[in-house]
Amino acid sequence: MRFIVTIIWGFVLSAVAAFVLTSMSGDPYDMSLVIVMTIIFSLGVWTVSAVLPNAEDNE
Repeated sequence: MRFIVTIIWGFVLSAVAAFVLTSMSGDPYDMSLVIVMTIIFSLGVWTVSAVLPNAEDNE
């Protein structure tokens, strides 16, 4: 479930970032850029979550 949610959020955030970047540069909106950014964002989040240790109770 966390993989699906990561992909959905990655797609939404990538779509917003691509829209802003293409609007600022005057280029047309490109969905392939969104898909590439989604893949990179999702892999980055999964990598960071795998590297960081799990939270432990400090008592």
